[in-house]
Amino acid sequence: MATTTYELSTPRRPQFIDNLISSLAVFFLALRRNRAGMFGFIGLVIYAVWVLIGPRFVPFDSEVRLDQITAPPGSRLVLVTRSADAGQYRTLDDLNGRVVGVLNNSGGEAMVEPYEEAGTLEVETERFSNGRGVPELLESLAEGEVDAVILFSTSLKQYLSDTRRREEFADLTVSNPELGPPYLLGTDTQGRDIFSHIIHGGTGLITTALAAGLMSTLIAVTLGALAALIGGVVDNLITAVANLVLTIPSFPLLVVLAALIQLNNSLLLALLIALLSWPVLMRAVRSQVLSLRERDYVEAAFALDLGLPHIILREILPNMMSFVAINFIFAVTKAMYDQVGLIFLGMVPINDYTWGVMLYFGRTRGTLFSPDSASMVLAPVLAIALFQVSMVLFARSLEEMFDPRLRTAK
Repeated sequence: MATTTYELSTPRRPQFIDNLISSLAVFFLALRRNRAGMFGFIGLVIYAVWVLIGPRFVPFDSEVRLDQITAPPGSRLVLVTRSADAGQYRTLDDLNGRVVGVLNNSGGEAMVEPYEEAGTLEVETERFSNGRGVPELLESLAEGEVDAVILFSTSLKQYLSDTRRREEFADLTVSNPELGPPYLLGTDTQGRDIFSHIIHGGTGLITTALAAGLMSTLIAVTLGALAALIGGVVDNLITAVANLVLTIPSFPLLVVLAALIQLNNSLLLALLIALLSWPVLMRAVRSQVLSLRERDYVEAAFALDLGLPHIILREILPNMMSFVAINFIFAVTKAMYDQVGLIFLGMVPINDYTWGVMLYFGRTRGTLFSPDSASMVLAPVLAIALFQVSMVLFARSLEEMFDPRLRTAK
């Protein structure tokens, strides 16, 4: 009697997963051949991690510190003692039961607060008084009234290097030059950590730019496809409106509109930028669709009366997705420049502390003319520039991936 055997078949993965995996494989293989595109892609991944994860690990510094205003990169709090006590007093725990001098509204005051509440330290506080509190604290230390002083390294250097008071403070030394964490990019005009502002400042700016780029791309693709497919009065009307918007300089018009409209919402700002950015892409999409509508499969869709939504989304858009994706990237870069320009000119309310707001304060508070606070302006400029470079390199690599004529033989 014949026996029948059955083989267990493994469940087959859905087709869209297979297509996704194969598309990703082709994508990364193309990136490997394009070194500039790979750098751009890595840069965008870094910015994504920076914007999404960085703020969770680096808290935003909002504390005003009078003694740390416009400090250069690497500055930090240090512990100052008399030379004879330098080996004995190196940390705050070593000063148990002793007297420590600090300035009011400073990082040192916040550092000794837990010890003071626990009763392990006696704290003597001097008023900052435009820097006059620093020499008063050093005098108290030199005369033995306090056992140690917590000062900011920049302030301390200013007075210890003063030739007029060098002899008076000759017996003082820094027992711990790394008492507080360093400010990697220095501090701003309120003594706040610039590095924390750079970490937090990109989220709102990049999100608004992405929203503006997405909206302008959707408007351009929709109107361009409708103008080409419907033709007649609709085509003439859309083209006339696009030509009218193109004749007006977009950024000056944006400045005027920002003065008339209260742009206190990032979505409203993104929409306004999008409404002034769609005509160029719309005209290009219209030309592409006019060419594609002559293809046999589009004519067949018209003959079957499948409807405009189906023809646009299923027949035409997939064949020009590369062109749309590249123009979306360039729309995002333009939207970011428009935002920064409006913020720098003070034409929009400052609801969030972004890279553009850092540039605005750098202009209005005079840090553009101070070498010590140059990082307050240079840091956001470099952050914006590197983001734009990453976007452009990635866009160029996409153009090469989708257009075989641009591929170089390997």
